[in-house]
Amino acid sequence: MALTGKLEYEKEIKADPKKFFHCFMDHPNHLHKAVVHESHRATILEGDGKNIGSSVHFNYALDGKTVSSTAVKIEAVDEEKYSVTLRCYEGDVMKHYKVFKVHCQVFTGSAKCCIEYEKLNESVPEPTEYIDFARKMLEGIFKESDHN
Repeated sequence: MALTGKLEYEKEIKADPKKFFHCFMDHPNHLHKAVVHESHRATILEGDGKNIGSSVHFNYALDGKTVSSTAVKIEAVDEEKYSVTLRCYEGDVMKHYKVFKVHCQVFTGSAKCCIEYEKLNESVPEPTEYIDFARKMLEGIFKESDHN
């Protein structure tokens, strides 16, 4: 069994890619509106929350009940390609994964989220609950961007 892997989710969207991307990037502390039952709070720890080097702390409930938390650092942002890469560096997710990166990109007609990970050991499951969370987040952001 491999310790490294990648999970992807792509959602068809009708929203303008720039508007969708900025709905996600410009208001990280409002992401809980996009996934009300799963995301409880986002707090900017360092920087402005939307540029390389910024850190954001998230409280979330993957199962809708148990609150978990993680801190991420923005590793890459490409305004022209509407993409962002986040690296988790502390919190609950890091109890199971040595490396955990989330890459999101918006295209004309779709938005894609990819999770790259390295498990701490073979008994750790694939992070399918996190890609499900990403799916709900993309769907919620689509609804938010459609109303703004």
